[in-house]
Amino acid sequence: MNEFLSLYRIKLGFVFALLFLVMAKPTVIGMTIGIPIGIMGLLIRLWASGHIKKNKELSVEGPYSYSRNPLYLGSFFAGLGAAIMGSCLIFLVIFLAGFYLVYAAVIKEEEKRLVELFGESFLDYKSKVPAFFPLLKPVRVSKDFDLRLVVKHEEYNAWLGFAATIILLYLKYHFHLFSLCPL
Repeated sequence: MNEFLSLYRIKLGFVFALLFLVMAKPTVIGMTIGIPIGIMGLLIRLWASGHIKKNKELSVEGPYSYSRNPLYLGSFFAGLGAAIMGSCLIFLVIFLAGFYLVYAAVIKEEEKRLVELFGESFLDYKSKVPAFFPLLKPVRVSKDFDLRLVVKHEEYNAWLGFAATIILLYLKYHFHLFSLCPL
């Protein structure tokens, strides 16, 4: 099951997005609270993307000195912001449960791979830095942020997706389009 969720998490994300758009009943309050939370998540993702060299080097500096999975932490806040913008309590619960199920499995699978790739270095890092919720004080001094890595990882797609979500929710709110959210 972990491997399935790890392999299909992007496709599952599109299913969640469709469910979200059908259930959403956006409000001004939801948009006002959700947009800053989502942007905070995108900024965390951007920061993390500028420090990771996937499968080539163990990332332990910058945001990776606070959390072993800052990209997923950023995704959590971006998704939480979107769920709040949708103002549907049931979808918010679905998001929280779904995120936990999918990313707990994804992190488990990735950690197996990281042990294979980096061995004792990863295990030492794992013993000092939490998997998800960040430390208040970093373990290591941060290295320089590299914008080229952000472009390489196509982080702009997350920003475009969030902008599209805002636009679609605004249109749904403005034109009073349907919502299948009972709460």
